[in-house]
Amino acid sequence: MIRALLCLLIVSALIGNVRAQGADSPPEWAKLTSEQRAVLRNLEKEWDSLPGQRRGQLVASADRWLSMGPEERAAVRERFTLWQTLSAERRAELRRQYEEFRAMPPEQQSRIRAIQQRVRELPPSERAELQRRWRDMTPEQRRNSRPQTPRPPRPAKPH
Repeated sequence: MIRALLCLLIVSALIGNVRAQGADSPPEWAKLTSEQRAVLRNLEKEWDSLPGQRRGQLVASADRWLSMGPEERAAVRERFTLWQTLSAERRAELRRQYEEFRAMPPEQQSRIRAIQQRVRELPPSERAELQRRWRDMTPEQRRNSRPQTPRPPRPAKPH
């Protein structure tokens, strides 16, 4: 659970704080700052074909990247590398968990963040022991070890 929640935070760091510009006024390549263009340089050729909302998201992400310090950028690179190594199924599961997290009441989100912070503050050996114990549990043991908080209902699967 801790690892899944950590992955959720990684995903949220990558996409959660993105603010889209309106689709009616998508940013044009020429109107980006030189710093934004440098960050987004790999997208220059396809920029005009991207939907306006996506362009807005990318500009917001570039701005966030530019506001980060070297340590923060290194951490994001590491998380992105980890994300790329995940299977498509695992990514889909993490996205689903992220959406469940976003649907939780703010108090419950705060509680989960506080638990994650306490885990991050543990010495590496204790964190490794927690991860080992979690991996060794059966799914039923994992369910029974969680605090009982109501989960939002899952959407019905189409037939």
